Amino acid sequence: MLDTSSPFVPTATLPASEARMDVATRRLRKAVIACELAPGDFIHEAALAERFGLGRAGIRVALTALSAQGFVSRHARQGWRIAPVDGALIEAVLDGRRRLEPSLAVQRLNGQARDLLISLLGVMESVFGRSEPAALATARLAERQLRDLLVSSAGSFARRWLGEIWDHADRILRLLDLAGHPVAPPDRRALAAALIAGDADAARFAITQENERFAGALAHGFLSVSARLAQPAARSARRRRARPMTATADTPIPLPIPLSKEQQ
Repeated sequence: MLDTSSPFVPTATLPASEARMDVATRRLRKAVIACELAPGDFIHEAALAERFGLGRAGIRVALTALSAQGFVSRHARQGWRIAPVDGALIEAVLDGRRRLEPSLAVQRLNGQARDLLISLLGVMESVFGRSEPAALATARLAERQLRDLLVSSAGSFARRWLGEIWDHADRILRLLDLAGHPVAPPDRRALAAALIAGDADAARFAITQENERFAGALAHGFLSVSARLAQPAARSARRRRARPMTATADTPIPLPIPLSKEQQ
């Protein structure tokens, strides 16, 4: 008779410790992408364990995994640092999207995938042009699911690389949201029509056009944030009489978004 209590009996479930570590990795990754853990901030394992109710071992494994994906970096005697959103990151994200996403134009969709594509497109069209946070969140979620659908039949390397690139792009978009300059979701109707028709050239052109729109939107957003930060806060007339002091280059300005070490 088979002894089901034997440790050598194969099991379909992961050990509890491995499952908890996987949960920790997903939870911290989500917090980084949503800027719940702010770009450029230093964090410590003990504080994260207490904040998220996770074990120190799971936190350490999660941070190590996120470090390999470029979301955090370890600094001696300072702890871990959330990767800043700076020019180098934005350039890497744009370059990665331009190089890898056109390969998705050759994907062939089966009937179920086409139905899902049409459904997601309908969700995006229902909130297209609306700027309230809930509408933006709905459109972005549907658009991300559309991209995940296209990459689902690609090779494992393409899925992993594009998944990480898109997560970094989502973090950049979230930071602009918090800074008051949200980027409008893309119009994917041309891409969807090309994919349904099996027209790879038209799909590739639509992907290329969207990447250029995305690059321009990021440039506009960060230039707008920089221009706003460069303007000194206005003082009331009463305060000007009491303290006739003008803003100088050394006057600290409150920042709505963190800057990288090179920008500080």
